[in-house]
Formats: sequence, structure tokens, C-alpha cells
Amino acid sequence: MDIDYEKRACVFNIQRFSVHDGPGIRTIVFIKGCPLRCKWCFNPESQNPDPEAGYGEMMSVREVYEEIKKDQVTYRRSGGGITFSGGEALTQPDFLEEIIHVCQMNGWSTAIETTACVSEDILRRIIPQLDYVMMDLKAIPPDVHKAGTGMSNEKILENAFLVNSLAKKLVVRVPVIPGFNYSEEQILYIAKFSKYLDKVDTIHLLPYMTMGKKKYELLGKTYELGDTEPLHEEDLESLKEIVINNGFNCVIGG
Repeated sequence: MDIDYEKRACVFNIQRFSVHDGPGIRTIVFIKGCPLRCKWCFNPESQNPDPEAGYGEMMSVREVYEEIKKDQVTYRRSGGGITFSGGEALTQPDFLEEIIHVCQMNGWSTAIETTACVSEDILRRIIPQLDYVMMDLKAIPPDVHKAGTGMSNEKILENAFLVNSLAKKLVVRVPVIPGFNYSEEQILYIAKFSKYLDKVDTIHLLPYMTMGKKKYELLGKTYELGDTEPLHEEDLESLKEIVINNGFNCVIGG
């Protein structure tokens, strides 16, 4: 397999020793660029695909490989591997395809955190190559989704079925946000929709956090959720019960 080690993308973080972003101990490669503008975005520096305000640098496949291979023993011992996140890593499919091939050559598991808010061609090209897919479902009613993310979700929901058909392993993840989808009604919508995705047996509920708030100031952006208080695990217990009652395993947090 010929690999283009000089293919580049803007990477804004490489996080080692993560235990919340897929099986085992993993290294997370955060790639810039995202079509959504979620009001609560934890990584606002990820939205623009270009380097900005000290966030992100153009890295080649070779440079990323040199970083992620530092923990290769840990991947094998823990059943972990590499997770690609963002932003939306699928907005950089050429780079992503090459680095996935590098991981495969080394026997490392690959996973992605995605909104699936990209073209069908990209999904067909990338998703079958991954070992594990974590797909965000933020809301089911299109008007609710648009109010929170700046974009309606008809294409995302359509793509969910395609991802379900292509993925080896699929998990649904729900960022739970006060004033957006923090209600039994909205979580029930997501649980009922997920029943149509036959590869999904687990739904993760991710409590709202404010750790990205200061980044907005550094980027000269307004944090629209203001002083909204973070959620804790106990705040999601009733929502967890809804998920379980609809036939899924439920994990609070990543």
C-alpha cells in the first residue's frame, strides 16, 4: 500500500492516554474544521479549518505518525488505539485516509468521533476503514437542531442510516445541553430514532461542561450559553432510565 506521508491537515491537539474516547487507552488526534456551530462547542478553535490565534498547526501524516507511535505499546496492552476527533475529522478525508492506512499497517485500532455532517461519498470512503464509530445525535426535531447548531439535521439523520450500514461498530453519543436537549422528551426522541440503527446497542449521554468557555474569549467570540451551569452525572439519571427502557445500554460520560 502506497501512503502519502506528506499529506497535511490542520491539527490542533494530540491528546495521549485518553480512556473516554473509544475502547482501551487511546491517543486522540483533533483535526480542525467543522460545518456546525454548536452554541456549547467545547472546542471553538476547531471550527475554522485553518490555524488561528495560536490554535492548530499544519501537520503531515508523517509528523502525526511520529507522535502517535510513542504509545504503541499502550495500545496493544490495553486494547486501545487512535481516535480521530475535531471539529469534524471527516472534513479532511484525504489526510484521514492516509493516516488510517498508517494505523492499519501498524495494527492499531482506529475510531472516530463524528457528526456525519459530510457527503455520502466521504462516508462511503472512510467509515468502512474504521474499527469503531462514535456518532453524535444532538437532537431529532430539525428546528431544535438548527437552533442549537446553526444547521438543520435532515442530512445528518439520513447519513446516520448510511453510517449504520457501513460501520463495524457504532455507538450513539448525545451531548446533553440545558435549554437545548436536556429534557426527557428530547432524549426519548433520540432513543426512539436510534432503534432504527441496528448496530447501536449503547448510547452515551455527555453532560454539559463549561471547559471551553475561556477559549471563546481568546478567539474573540461570544459564548452564547453565558453562565449556564454545568451538568453532573446525577442530573442525567432520569434520562439514563429513558435510554435503558428503550433497550439500550447507557453510559454517562465518554
